[in-house]
Amino acid sequence: MWRKFNPKIKVNFTGIYALYLDHKLIYIGYSTSVPSRLKKHEISYDLAKYKKIDDHNQAKALEEKLIRRLTPSFNKDFIRPDVETKAFSCQLELDVWKAIKIKHAIKDKSVADIVNEALREQLKRWVEIGNQAS
Repeated sequence: MWRKFNPKIKVNFTGIYALYLDHKLIYIGYSTSVPSRLKKHEISYDLAKYKKIDDHNQAKALEEKLIRRLTPSFNKDFIRPDVETKAFSCQLELDVWKAIKIKHAIKDKSVADIVNEALREQLKRWVEIGNQAS
């Protein structure tokens, strides 16, 4: 059960917490001392909720699951990179994007690594052309 955080809580406990700003979820976290962590948090918030979870592994697993599902704006871990690659794919020709995805599937490399590799190869060609012209 989620509970609204009261700053007067003195006893520390393990659990997960959710931070809200203007009624919008902005961060999900895990701590072995939730009250202390919330009192010292670097993210500004106007509401915090918490859930006590005694088992460390369960708490970490639930934190990850909630971050993946709810994608709070201040959490970067566990969020699938597809969000960034979809925006990137809109700027590429469709056939180029398909070729990158195929190479990604075959070579088990990240899309970012494949794109960086292709850009490095292209830069080498431009440098060669520049050297030949001078």
